[in-house]
Amino acid sequence: MSVRTRFAPSPTGRLHIGNARTALFNWLFARRRNGSFLVRIEDTDIERSTKEFEKAILEDLRWLGLDWDEGPDVGGGKAPYRQSERLSIYRSYAARLVDNGLAYNCYCTKERLEGLRKTQLAKGKPPRYDGRCRDLASSVPPAGIEPVIRFRVPEKEIRFIDGVHGELSFDTSAFGDFVIVGSDAIASYSFAVVVDDALMGITHVIRGDDHLSNTPRQILLFDALGLRAPSFSHIPLVLGANRLPLSKRERNASVSELRDGGFLPIAVTNAIARLGWSPEEGLLRLDELASGFALETLSNSPAVFDVERLKSFNREAIKIMDDDALFASLGMDERDVLFKEAVLEIRANASTLSELKGLIGSVTGAIVYNEDALAVLSEPYAKEVLRAFYSEAARFDLLDGLAYNKIIGEVKKRTNEKGPRLFLPIRYALTGRKEGVELVNILKLIGKIEALKRINRFI
Repeated sequence: MSVRTRFAPSPTGRLHIGNARTALFNWLFARRRNGSFLVRIEDTDIERSTKEFEKAILEDLRWLGLDWDEGPDVGGGKAPYRQSERLSIYRSYAARLVDNGLAYNCYCTKERLEGLRKTQLAKGKPPRYDGRCRDLASSVPPAGIEPVIRFRVPEKEIRFIDGVHGELSFDTSAFGDFVIVGSDAIASYSFAVVVDDALMGITHVIRGDDHLSNTPRQILLFDALGLRAPSFSHIPLVLGANRLPLSKRERNASVSELRDGGFLPIAVTNAIARLGWSPEEGLLRLDELASGFALETLSNSPAVFDVERLKSFNREAIKIMDDDALFASLGMDERDVLFKEAVLEIRANASTLSELKGLIGSVTGAIVYNEDALAVLSEPYAKEVLRAFYSEAARFDLLDGLAYNKIIGEVKKRTNEKGPRLFLPIRYALTGRKEGVELVNILKLIGKIEALKRINRFI
């Protein structure tokens, strides 16, 4: 059997970290088994779905390096790949269930259903439809009400083997007859996904634990339609630092926020791959992650998204990033050789590209001298250090590493200063900061003329 997995996002928001992990695990499983990975857009939520979100989700997937074999933008033998373009297919399958007595029209109003729900909750019972329209004669439907179609749920226990949790069972008495097509003729999620997964030949469904309660309903629908159900694997939800389910409102909760924050794709995929899975140590390429991926190795415990761990992966990714790509990402294609050398040395201090830009900007941008800096720079010993540094630096054409070592050596001899009393006045004069980029790299970044100009200001 050829493996076919899918990622089916709803275009109602940005690609969330948890959803990105779902996409990654489905991609890894398909690639590990030499199978196919599909993208299907579940856009039946007419009010909230937008083309802009769909485009953004696809862009984020590509940025992560997750390509797909079939999808809305690449086509395939099971098209269309947007649920909004498959409504007639769902209606035909719903009609088949009604004709076979496995589903029925329900004319209950929203007001009645809301009242029923409140009554059941007040009695401490789980809300479920009471079956009022189950045996309603089709020849005398209530006037003026567009019906929904409900699936006639049999009383039974549903058992299945979950790829992560093992054998699970659900009693159908817990949920009752459920809607498969709304009064607006739009198929429900559970019904549409069953028809799509079957017709698209999906063999394995890997998704979050929040879909676990949908699974028994979907298995009933597969059976009623005479369709083959895929294997299900439900992965625990991703938690934030507060140990609560990761919210879209949290910072760095979406892939686009991470990309805009200066994180690299390989770092993000390595971080989210370890949310419920433990591949080999180190920064791994997608093909390396795929080679070791197996459902039986996934954890059934919730995973915490750790931004600091992501930063450590990103720091490694920046270190091994192609030099030209690094310069291009920083907008430095036309910089001089010494400047690029300084950037390559500074890169090890940055955990994101944004942080690297900030380090460079703190040296090459506008300088602000705070009270602490001005206090040090007004000291007599500091001025003596700066005078010695100026006269020694002026003797060199380029302030490279070799020149820096000679300059500092001579300044130390002339002033008898060392440690902070030697280096702090120079650093404050050049950057206005107590800490940051190493002095030798500061000189490479700003060059001799600018360095002497900044030093001279405090002599």
